[in-house]
Amino acid sequence: MKKAMPLTLSAALLGALLVSCSTKDAAGDQTDSPAPDKKYKLTYLNQNFDKTVKDSYAVKYVEQKFNVEVEQLPRSKDNYKEELLLKVASGEIPDVWVDLGFPEYEKLVNQGAVAEIPQEMIEKNAPHYWAWLKKHLGDDPLKFFRRDGKNYSLPIIQTLGPDRTVVGIRKDWLDNVGIAKQPETLEEFEDALRKFRNNDPDKNGKKDTYGWTGQAVTVKDIFSPVFGAFGVFPGTFTEQGGKIVRGEIEPGAKQALAVLSKWYKEELIDPEFVLNKGQNVDDKVISSKAGMVTASWYQFIQRAAFFDGKYYEKLRGSVPNASWALTAGPKGPDGQQGTVQLNPIASSGGQFGKHMEQDKGKMAKYLQVADATAFDAEIFENIVYGEQGKTYKKGEKGDFIYLPPYDKEEEQIKFGIGQQYTFLGKSFNDYDFQTPYMTLNELMPLRKASEHIGKGKYDMLQPVQMPAYNENIDTLDQITLKYFIDIITGQRPVSDFDKYVEEWKKTGGSKMMEEAQKKYEENFKK
Repeated sequence: MKKAMPLTLSAALLGALLVSCSTKDAAGDQTDSPAPDKKYKLTYLNQNFDKTVKDSYAVKYVEQKFNVEVEQLPRSKDNYKEELLLKVASGEIPDVWVDLGFPEYEKLVNQGAVAEIPQEMIEKNAPHYWAWLKKHLGDDPLKFFRRDGKNYSLPIIQTLGPDRTVVGIRKDWLDNVGIAKQPETLEEFEDALRKFRNNDPDKNGKKDTYGWTGQAVTVKDIFSPVFGAFGVFPGTFTEQGGKIVRGEIEPGAKQALAVLSKWYKEELIDPEFVLNKGQNVDDKVISSKAGMVTASWYQFIQRAAFFDGKYYEKLRGSVPNASWALTAGPKGPDGQQGTVQLNPIASSGGQFGKHMEQDKGKMAKYLQVADATAFDAEIFENIVYGEQGKTYKKGEKGDFIYLPPYDKEEEQIKFGIGQQYTFLGKSFNDYDFQTPYMTLNELMPLRKASEHIGKGKYDMLQPVQMPAYNENIDTLDQITLKYFIDIITGQRPVSDFDKYVEEWKKTGGSKMMEEAQKKYEENFKK
């Protein structure tokens, strides 16, 4: 599969849409409520499909509760966007999908592949979800999602986003190489990286470790905290003194590239960062091949404290005394610090395929199931914890405690329960509602101490409709990735950064920045 694919509605896709529409016209349900006695088949794309099982407890519970048939299909973690767009372009339009970026949302809406979702339909069939949206986005939560006056999205908001990302440092490695003080400055980070590479931090007698691992799938991925030390945030639109700036072309980016180039030459950072994808990074962290990584804060603490905890849990399986120190990143010469964070409106949300307009009863059923599985306590408990008395119990303080053997993730997977079961609405994470289910009372201090360490900025214009951005960003990002990787790996001198900025501006960048300034003034200036 090609990495980038032009998205055009072929004759095959148009034909598929027409056939789908004409078929549903006769047989489909045109009301905005599900037919009372009809058993709908609901199909979901699940990025944690590898942790689901056939005939799982969670799926059977939802099927019985809502009189539906549920099918979960695998969703790629690394090539999801490309695979989904390929399906749509070939006429295989899913019922529903989530988490596309806004440029892809624009394309699909413009090309007629997405169903309209009237606001009234959301209010009627997903009232708890609607209240949650209004709580966090205000009285008009569909503001950024309408196109020509019509809504095509179910917004997904990540309330953790603005300070979610941190740098995790192996605390046991710091101890092993004799560093008593947690690194704060760039110089202290460099010293730790050097010792992680050269001083056998895992005590296996081999020089087989690196300081910091990462990836370069997107511009934002490339060791963002190092750029944050110079006050810039590549891949994002941020505001400085009333002016919109783009982090990758700011002077501070050149300084960051100089640091990374030096570190790469000295083998302090993972030389395979160019090839890594998410799973590669996870494997290297969990197998103790690198002592620093940029990730969500909750990956570094116990799963019982909040959600996943993969770096803590899985690493401790092989290194029982492994521990992490969390930081917002290195402080630069002027004390600046932080990494690219996540806009609370992190994606275009969820969409329905165009054919769903002809089966509104089924669309309404999807909404009802989404609302209940995300906001109804009894249903949420059954999906995540299973059967009380068998897979879990309630502790004296109200904690939800898995019973052996279901206190082990592999047994939860076999039984078919857990956060991995997504019924669309599992993307609607109301963390106030979920707190009793996600965090043991005794671990609340740990959660509170970890969840607001992150600093930095996010792309403030991410949800804004921006035609020039959508037209140019793919090309501009490819230019950026090429120059940044070449400079870091020594194939180009750092001085070529100036050539890069000039090329970036000429290849649509200046046009994009003019649009960004205009959109900022229209949407954010009062």
